Amino acid sequence: MFGGSFNHKLDEVGRFIVPKKFRFSLGERFVITRGLGCLLVLTTERFELIKAQAQGLGNPMMMLFNPEIGRLYRHLFGEMVETSCDGQGRIQLTPELRAHAGIDKDLVMVGVGEWCELWGTDNWEAYKNDNLTPEQLIKAAAAALGSKEGGEGSDGVPSAGSAL
Repeated sequence: MFGGSFNHKLDEVGRFIVPKKFRFSLGERFVITRGLGCLLVLTTERFELIKAQAQGLGNPMMMLFNPEIGRLYRHLFGEMVETSCDGQGRIQLTPELRAHAGIDKDLVMVGVGEWCELWGTDNWEAYKNDNLTPEQLIKAAAAALGSKEGGEGSDGVPSAGSAL
């Protein structure tokens, strides 16, 4: 399980030191690919699950000619890298991946349970300000738990007896 956030600076060739607690959980080899405004750092096992689910979206012909499936494939696989930490615990990010996440020099590595995310510090601050407010978190919890408006009180909190 990945948790916590760590601020880092890239060196002159685009490397940074992965926190020791994350290095152990990532294992010998892991995958970095594009997320939504950030980079995803996934164990090879977690990436294999995602890959299998992506492959289940359609038959080979659909994967080639369905623009929606193709878009997902290009996003996940187009710039992904399988990598490992060097002897000093560093990984190098490609210029394409850095550009996607808005990483110039400073970055934040955030543990989010089953994977880690890499964010440019400005993008991370903007994301937190826009998406991690109490209102947005309540809305996200309601959507994740499948709450219906009828089962909530006027303050958005589930009322007694409502199904979560």
